[in-house]
Amino acid sequence: MNHTHHSSPARTALATATAATALAVSLLGPAAPARADGRPMPDVTGKNLVTAYGELHYNTAIRFRDGRGAGRLVLWPASWKVCGQDPAPGTPMDDRKITLTVVKATEECAVPAA
Repeated sequence: MNHTHHSSPARTALATATAATALAVSLLGPAAPARADGRPMPDVTGKNLVTAYGELHYNTAIRFRDGRGAGRLVLWPASWKVCGQDPAPGTPMDDRKITLTVVKATEECAVPAA
């Protein structure tokens, strides 16, 4: 039995996932440079992730948090929607880190604990 190719499927899956992510991001448009221009954070909650990306000027530094807490990766933005955002809408975006809480477009956003 040949064990030399045992980890090959995992490497192939990782390469495929990486390529899919690069493709998804490249389809969304060019990355806008991050700069302190004082623009207010738009309200992207409830929007499809592709739409949210556009409103955030295709900022590739945006971080995603799985709204289900499962740690899933966003591989195809068109199949995700935004449930929450940090910073809040209207906050000046002066070099702030942006985190979007997302779930699959077919899922409901979790109701925050009271």
